[in-house]
Amino acid sequence: MQRIVFPTPAEPLPLQLETIGINPDQEPIDRPNGYPCFHWLQTLEGEGELTATGQMWRMTPKTGILLAPNIPHRYIARSACWQTAYITFNGSMATSLVQSFGLIETERVQWDAGRDQITAHLKDQMLTAAEDGTDPSGWQASAQLYRHLSLLRTDARTDHRPSMSKRLEHIHSLLKWLEDEIANPNIGLADMAAQFGIGERQLNERFRELFGLTAYAYFIQLRLRKAKELLPARPDLTVRHIGQAVGFRDTSHFVATFRQKEGMTPDTYRKLYSTGWT
Repeated sequence: MQRIVFPTPAEPLPLQLETIGINPDQEPIDRPNGYPCFHWLQTLEGEGELTATGQMWRMTPKTGILLAPNIPHRYIARSACWQTAYITFNGSMATSLVQSFGLIETERVQWDAGRDQITAHLKDQMLTAAEDGTDPSGWQASAQLYRHLSLLRTDARTDHRPSMSKRLEHIHSLLKWLEDEIANPNIGLADMAAQFGIGERQLNERFRELFGLTAYAYFIQLRLRKAKELLPARPDLTVRHIGQAVGFRDTSHFVATFRQKEGMTPDTYRKLYSTGWT
């Protein structure tokens, strides 16, 4: 068994690795009071069974579960050999970060064989670095834990929906089209839905899942981001011309929208971020 226990750092870390390891022959575990830290468990080979929160999941290769602290659980092998990898962690921001990644609910996640960055990162990056023993402060491990949570957010899927990476692939052509049509003031939600071939309500649902915004609100955000690129970079263009270049019909609407979202006018933003121009 590979098992590495990290030292307790002198200062609290946002994410603090407690243990990381690989168990080539996972023994039965029964924790009626749960584990005191967050606990990630995944299957490398074979099959197991994990029970928590009144549910039971088959733990096949390329599946895993992130258990919150103190969640009662148990797991047992369901094949001759069940090889697992695990991470336990806490930290001053652990709960808020896990929540922000949408991983707080106990459920099994799984991922595709062709894009197994989750296992590669755990074994080749996190475990290798832990074995080297060159990170006594724990900050490198903290950054790697953040990366691991990011991969769970983007590459893993649940039984109810595909991974974020897959969902982004599905709308990539629409996002590219919005970039190309950014100067067209006539683009509305109906045009976006027609371009993607689905209803307006369904399109908004997909954008809310991915970006937390409706499709048209995302388009406005895209326009403002482009305006923020142009304002300091193109001092030869007036605010009115930049507004037109990013799809606003009139200057007053552009200025009002920019002020609402950015907390300042386009002219103030330009003066704040321009270099070598007055």
